Amino acid sequence: MCGEAGVYLVENAPRSLINDVMDKAKVFLHATINEHWGVAVAEAMARGPPVVVHKSGGTWSDVVYEGSYGLGYTDSEEVAEVIAKLMTDSSMWNYYSKKSTERVRELTFSKFIEKTSGLIKKVLAL
Repeated sequence: MCGEAGVYLVENAPRSLINDVMDKAKVFLHATINEHWGVAVAEAMARGPPVVVHKSGGTWSDVVYEGSYGLGYTDSEEVAEVIAKLMTDSSMWNYYSKKSTERVRELTFSKFIEKTSGLIKKVLAL
């Protein structure tokens, strides 16, 4: 990569580059509105940075549990404030970094099967 830009767009980035960038990231911003679930957010959480997501869709409700494991925003002013706060408040950054890695321990295939089986048993018992 060349130049002085603070943002680079890389088409079809290899997994190694994605992981390297996420390992160096201080914050992961997910800008998609009404994302169904947000696997990219879960992948970022596994790397440790705090995540900031739009307060809509499954990413907000199911991945970060409406602020329990990450931060949310509704507009550009709010997202700038949230990121600025994370970048200047080390205790807040540490808290949400820890919450990110804590949350992804629950996002495994075996946990998915366990939860799904429980839901199916409840439906069949009705």
